[in-house]
Amino acid sequence: MCLNKFWKRHLLLFFVCLISHVLMAQSLQKDSAISNLDSVFVTAFRSKTISQNIPVSVAHLSSKVLTQEINATLLPAINSIAGVKMEQRSPASYRLSIRGSSLRSPFGIRNVKIYWNQIPFTDPTGNTYLNILPTSLIGSIDIMKGPVGASYGLGTGGAVLLQSNFALDSFTRSSVLANSRGGSFGLFGQDLRVTFKNKKVQQTFFVSNESSKGWREQSATNKKNITWLTSVTTNKQLLNTTLLFTNLMYQTPGGLTLAQMQQNPTWARQATSVLPGAVTQQTAVFNKTLLGSVRHQYQFSKKLTWENFILTAQTNFKNPFITNYETRNEKNISTGSHITYDAHPAFGTIKIVMGGEWQMQHALIHNYGNKKGIIDTLQFADDVTTKQGFLFLNASFRVNNRWFFELGVSDAYMRYNYVRTSNNTLPPASKANTGLLAPQLGVSYALTPHTNIYVQISKGFSPPTLAEIRPSDGLFYTTLAPEFGWNIEGGIKGVAAHGKLAYTLSVYHFNVQDAIVRQNTNSGVEYFVNAGSVKQNGVEMELTYKVIANNLHQLNCKMGYAYQPYRFVHYVQAGISYDGKEVTGNAKNQTVVSIDYSYQKKLSAFATLQTLSAVPLTDANDVYAPAYSLVQMGVSYHHKAIRYFMAIDNLLNTAYSLGNDINAAGKRYYNPAAPQSLLVGITAQLIKKSR
Repeated sequence: MCLNKFWKRHLLLFFVCLISHVLMAQSLQKDSAISNLDSVFVTAFRSKTISQNIPVSVAHLSSKVLTQEINATLLPAINSIAGVKMEQRSPASYRLSIRGSSLRSPFGIRNVKIYWNQIPFTDPTGNTYLNILPTSLIGSIDIMKGPVGASYGLGTGGAVLLQSNFALDSFTRSSVLANSRGGSFGLFGQDLRVTFKNKKVQQTFFVSNESSKGWREQSATNKKNITWLTSVTTNKQLLNTTLLFTNLMYQTPGGLTLAQMQQNPTWARQATSVLPGAVTQQTAVFNKTLLGSVRHQYQFSKKLTWENFILTAQTNFKNPFITNYETRNEKNISTGSHITYDAHPAFGTIKIVMGGEWQMQHALIHNYGNKKGIIDTLQFADDVTTKQGFLFLNASFRVNNRWFFELGVSDAYMRYNYVRTSNNTLPPASKANTGLLAPQLGVSYALTPHTNIYVQISKGFSPPTLAEIRPSDGLFYTTLAPEFGWNIEGGIKGVAAHGKLAYTLSVYHFNVQDAIVRQNTNSGVEYFVNAGSVKQNGVEMELTYKVIANNLHQLNCKMGYAYQPYRFVHYVQAGISYDGKEVTGNAKNQTVVSIDYSYQKKLSAFATLQTLSAVPLTDANDVYAPAYSLVQMGVSYHHKAIRYFMAIDNLLNTAYSLGNDINAAGKRYYNPAAPQSLLVGITAQLIKKSR
């Protein structure tokens, strides 16, 4: 798709908002109390601040956006952010890319640090089981793009901060909410939320069950979750506790060749002359995770606050695959502490945060033969201990309401200890990455009260995860090095049209060294190599316009665009040079336009158009996934204590692959996404008692 046509389609939809503003303004009186878009608060650098002021590219997803349910996942909401792409190779098998960070992720979420309620949800190996967390437990999301190691440790992609907020309003003492939803391809889910609240204590009990037969063969899912959240607040202290248990099963249909996808996109991976297919091998993932955490905050004075947390988790993981049957028993522990100094002298504000985090995982990993979904002969067994941690110091200064300075640095390490218990003749092995210094400097200047320009420079490190240093071929790659790079970024953030139009524009240059890239053997067994250097230059733009905002009507339009012409600078594999080639798995153009409307807070509707340009599927750039456009829309209606909602995914019935397998063996690149599908549901507030 040429860039001209690409832009025309989205600009047309965005200007529909402006035209509707002119037409509706003739019959609707303006409300003098229009909320300003420059007052959006986000969490960044371990503090809450106004997005416009800080020298970093950060996006905020509110509860309003997250409740626009389309397919009972976070994908539509996250994909509305420029430069961010969430994929789903099969139902519940997620990938998350921030500015191209998923180059190394054939499955799962890597190279992005995720926090839930200010506690790391990413495990010590760098992997994140985001699929064990029900979407209903997430009230808001802040996404920081690019290296943020000076605040959040290892990773060059960025940080995602998930926050739960079950307080319906400040007066509610107790409530019971029930949600039931159903949709195409056998989707059916229910959840129940019970909240008790008084002046100091809030408790939330959450139970959910969701299942789907799936569109393709071997793509059924089933997820059960029980969660208990508590919050205790006193004059000087805050105590939060979490207890979560998830039992997740999702089948993995696997990739298809282009010919197979064109013949029958519902097929699972087909058998070959040497390997059986996905249905025969009953390929799937089984994940049972029990997680508990405690977070404590103590305020010594108005200026000084001390915060500590501890988290433990136990995961039993099973994965019958085409070539083997892997089981993992993972025990995790994470702890951290930091002190915050917050002062407000005459010239502005000073905030200093100093602390550290430490994590450890002990994993017993066994690989067996897979005999039609049943464990067969042991191939190898490993005992792996992973440790990582970092110390950090951040300081921010706001001067005369014009200058904002952000300085930070962290010193991180990561270590693997490896023992092959099934072969006593092999000596233990270890790999350590230490002294990973990640500095960061940012400056923001207010040109006017409603316009800020900023510049930021930061460095990030991302060591190989356990799944990369010990991939499915069963070898331990001690030579695999961390990828790292410097990111230089500048941009402008502002608000115009009397607080109704918000805009951001950022330009960045990220030079990644020793980039980690996935490779495959002829039998489909994966391994990873360092790809030399990658040049990631890009531009991101977002516009948000409040067309109408009064007591009766609200109409908002949003447009986001990301331009990512990433290239390999120096990459030689098996004697072949890929210098100058487009980075595998990355789309050069990504655009999203959305419209949402509400009437008297009772009736609401939204529509979204997303477009992705062609994606190279091989390092040689000889195969591309075609560009596609995806339309989604929904409507909801509140009547007293009941909310009815309906949404349509893939309205245009576009044939596309939502998660491609790059450099796939046998040219099985494609994981076809579902055609047009429907979701309907109801949320009922069964009990609500107020003071």
